[in-house]
Amino acid sequence: MSEHITIHNLNFLYDSQSEFLFQNLNLHFGPGWTGIVGKNGSGKSTLAKLISGDLQPYSGSIQGNGSVRYVSQDTFITTESLEDFLYDDSKVSGRYKNLLKINIDSKEDYDHLSFGEKRRILLAMALSEDPEVLILDEPTNHLDLDSIQIIGNTLSHYQGIGILISHDRSLLDDLTTHCIFLEKNFCLERSGNYSEGKKEMERETQERIHDWETARIERKKLEAELSRRREEASLSHKHRSKKGLDLHDHDGRQKKNLARVSGKDGQAGRLKQQLDKRFVHSERRENEIFAKLPEKENLGIVWKTETSKRKHLFLSVEESFDFGFMKLNLDAHLQILPESKISITGNNGAGKSTLLKFLAKQFEEKHIPYLYLPQEFSKEEIQSLQREFQNLKADTKAKVLSGVHRLGSDPKRVFESKRFSPGEIKKIFLSLHLETNPEILLLDEPTNHLDIKSLEALENSLRSLSIALVVVSHDRRFVESITKEEWSLENLSLTQKHLDRI
Repeated sequence: MSEHITIHNLNFLYDSQSEFLFQNLNLHFGPGWTGIVGKNGSGKSTLAKLISGDLQPYSGSIQGNGSVRYVSQDTFITTESLEDFLYDDSKVSGRYKNLLKINIDSKEDYDHLSFGEKRRILLAMALSEDPEVLILDEPTNHLDLDSIQIIGNTLSHYQGIGILISHDRSLLDDLTTHCIFLEKNFCLERSGNYSEGKKEMERETQERIHDWETARIERKKLEAELSRRREEASLSHKHRSKKGLDLHDHDGRQKKNLARVSGKDGQAGRLKQQLDKRFVHSERRENEIFAKLPEKENLGIVWKTETSKRKHLFLSVEESFDFGFMKLNLDAHLQILPESKISITGNNGAGKSTLLKFLAKQFEEKHIPYLYLPQEFSKEEIQSLQREFQNLKADTKAKVLSGVHRLGSDPKRVFESKRFSPGEIKKIFLSLHLETNPEILLLDEPTNHLDIKSLEALENSLRSLSIALVVVSHDRRFVESITKEEWSLENLSLTQKHLDRI
């Protein structure tokens, strides 16, 4: 049984990258849950794959990772493994099926489940194997609040080495006793949960800023003093030089020689050399501190939009929507106005994504310009997006990379990469459509796969949006900041609520 995982002097880079993602990385993971936090593209999933053995380091070592179960962000599952799990009647399997409230009788039912329900099955399968090391990559994506609480409670029972990659601040605070913060220039380990670690990092950041300002002031003082000493040294050199003296001026030449021997006139030059060394050292220290300062980022994309001149974008007087496999009863007529800001809420499987797709179809049939962001992109859609991005003209690609940067990702990494993370795919998609002039945005779980900074950047952009917005999200803080009307789905019924916010 592994008691800890040790990463020693690890270096790693992808073949398509010009710079190392990790250099001389040293980390330690002990029993209990350790959180890994960082921006999209900072290497969180890569680190998980290195620990699990799916990727191999360029150099360095990882010890203690003999029995690792890695649950990635996707929900792909083989028919064989699903059948094995469903027919497993062991005590351990039964325990996690019960804790995670798995209600599925056959493998045919799996395709009809929501993303969140599939996620819970994948987690139950992993826990049923009783692995020594369990790595979870965004386990609460696509989950409603009830499911997130079920997940958190279940994971608290795990006794091995747990590694949690997540942007769910509540889950990180509830589970973790240790956190690793991946930054562009360095990696920090902090004891305590996410909030405690973040608070400590912010304190250290303020200290680094203070140290840098102190070093900058010292460097400027030395620079001014060095300038003065250079003038003195120059005057001293002129004073000691025999240039211009008459060859027969023996007294004058004797005085110059005496000054050189005594060294008094050369003192300014020696002091200047000493000051040169102090200045170089001061400048180096200032640069070293500056390299570890957090990046100054101008976050938030800007949509090229114009409020629709239509009276209604959508108006329905029906009493229900029949989607074939489910019928949704309406408590009142539904309407979407040109400036409506609507959130669709409800538990997994309530029909939120189905309703959003239904609205997209209505806008398409009525030729109303809209932008629909799916909850997940298929492999074919991802490949199409990658081809579209790679084939862009230079100026258009620069605009898209600017949008990606303003949503919190490193544009250089995206430019060089041949494979994008789920968060980067979402940012590329949004950035590709900033100038398509939609009259309404339809966003299905837009915060999934986004780090906290990226989430806040998207939140700021949507808050200032002048067109209509309909968003499906389980992030209450997010929807409360950008919407003022709620369509609540429960027990095959839709209830409208007008809220006094934003």
